[in-house]
Amino acid sequence: MGRLAYFGYSFLLIGILAVLGLILLLPLRNAADGTGVGIAIVVVLVLLGICGGFSLAAKRLHDLNLSALHYIWMVFVPGIFNGFGAAMQHLEMKLPGLLTNLLGSLISLLIGLFLLFWPGTDGPNDFGER
Repeated sequence: MGRLAYFGYSFLLIGILAVLGLILLLPLRNAADGTGVGIAIVVVLVLLGICGGFSLAAKRLHDLNLSALHYIWMVFVPGIFNGFGAAMQHLEMKLPGLLTNLLGSLISLLIGLFLLFWPGTDGPNDFGER
């Protein structure tokens, strides 16, 4: 999957998930206690987003002649930094926690920019033709 297709399908995925979320969550706005159902809907939407995001990233990584297994560290490294940052902030270590969160967010941003802007391999590669 080329850069432009990756960009377009990513926005399409975000749009579909946003509209689906609104459709599913709007009826709960007048519910007396819709917290449990609301949480379940959000969890399902997040899981759909993770699956869709993995599919798009795997195709983009294949265009870069990289295995889709690289997506694992691309997700978990920023997640680990953000998790440690949240734990530090919870332990009243505000500034180190904030800096750790910012580092995790910066790593995630750089990975996203890499997937979006790095040109794919020309011609066929280990994962087939474009």
